[in-house]
Amino acid sequence: MSFWDKLKAEFFRFMQGRNGVDQLGNASMWTAVVLTLINAFANSVILSVLISALWIWAIFRLLSRNITKRRAENAWFSARFYRAKTSVMQARERFKNRKKFVYFECPNCHLPLRLPRGVGNVTVKCSKCGHTFEKKA
Repeated sequence: MSFWDKLKAEFFRFMQGRNGVDQLGNASMWTAVVLTLINAFANSVILSVLISALWIWAIFRLLSRNITKRRAENAWFSARFYRAKTSVMQARERFKNRKKFVYFECPNCHLPLRLPRGVGNVTVKCSKCGHTFEKKA
């Protein structure tokens, strides 16, 4: 067994039972990297303290043995991140298709709906609540 294989095996043994890298850890590390780049130009003491705190927190989460608590934190972050990511992706898709479709919401349940442009006045039935209403597209 070579030196690198032994080192790798020791590292794997050390990390057993620890949280490791997850979405929240990745996000905090990348935030620290971006803030470090910003701080290279701004040279702010407050920003330096914030960056150090972010790195310490990310490493603490990475090496933590309290996996259930770290998973709960990550689930909380993932839910919010997924919601924000979905909103951004939907807005991007709507912008891309703005010339093909008219986007609107059901007046009853606020479900996002779309119609092809240029079809005129149509009776729309919501697939979620069954509410019917008139819409011009």
